[in-house]
Amino acid sequence: MSMLRATALSVLSLALAAACSPQPKKSGPAVAKGDGILVTADEFKARLDEQSPFIRQRYTTLERKKEFLDNLVRFEVLAKAAQKQGLDKDPDVLMTVKKVMVQKLVQKTFTEGDPVKEIPEADARKYYDDHKEEYLKPEKVRLSAILVAAPATGPERAKKSAQVKKLLARVKAEEKKNLLTAFATVAREVSEDAATKTAGGDVGMKGKDELEKAYGKEFAGPAFALEQGALAVLEGPQGFWVVKATGRQPAVDRSFDQVRGQIANRLYREKRTKDFDEYVKRLREEAHVTVYDAELEKVAVAPANAGGAEAMPGMPRMPPGMRGGGPGPGIAAPAPPAAPPAAGAPGPSVTRPATPPAQK
Repeated sequence: MSMLRATALSVLSLALAAACSPQPKKSGPAVAKGDGILVTADEFKARLDEQSPFIRQRYTTLERKKEFLDNLVRFEVLAKAAQKQGLDKDPDVLMTVKKVMVQKLVQKTFTEGDPVKEIPEADARKYYDDHKEEYLKPEKVRLSAILVAAPATGPERAKKSAQVKKLLARVKAEEKKNLLTAFATVAREVSEDAATKTAGGDVGMKGKDELEKAYGKEFAGPAFALEQGALAVLEGPQGFWVVKATGRQPAVDRSFDQVRGQIANRLYREKRTKDFDEYVKRLREEAHVTVYDAELEKVAVAPANAGGAEAMPGMPRMPPGMRGGGPGPGIAAPAPPAAPPAAGAPGPSVTRPATPPAQK
């Protein structure tokens, strides 16, 4: 890529970032003026306001303001030079302008509103009632367990009871050597519970009702009451367990009033997505678009990492605030705030061409 083209594209990137921000009018007194160049006080302030508060506080004196203004002027004179060379008609420039124009159309047509006001309370409440599992969750405990299988009654059960007590002592001794991995190591070695053995005895995060259903009421109550890190021997229909509490998840109990705004935002985004899809569908129908499959199939797709200049990256299809979207030249999301300039390069700096080596 030539030096001139690199510089032009650098200017173009700045123009794109500026176009995605509210554009200041050429109003107010001039702070810099030349042949076809005008930077007004309002424009200067708008560009300075785009910087972070930390960066802005550097430009409170006249000398530092001149540094920032110097970059604005540099941008303007380079843009003017690019226009004189006809780069405003360059295909890359025209494509970028088209993308910004489409983005502006979407922003204008699908202006952000107030979700709580625009989504009826009845719709939000229906969503809450249909998805209560998202807002009402019981307290859960995470356990690790080692099973010593035993019959429900008889001398064999008494023998297994003595065995599990020795196993508990072994786990405690091993944990003194390595607290993090001891339990899992013993579980993989001796546990007779096929469902958890390979996972080092990890039972997962479960509520009291889930524990009772899987391991019995006699097991569930004491297991759920264990403090984190505690070890205990518990009984269940399957036999005896060495159990360790490894975590706890508090209950979630969020009322409709607490989550109405969150639900309204979700439903509003879904509504905007649907409205946007219908809008695009109508425009396609009005344009009477015809797709020529035979010609499309002939288009060769370059392999990945084929070299050469990178294509202009695709933009998400959905307008700002909408989910979904895939690759390809779609609708641009709002441009991020201007990056803070590096030290010594205040304002919207322009990439300079590399300095040629000194001739011998």
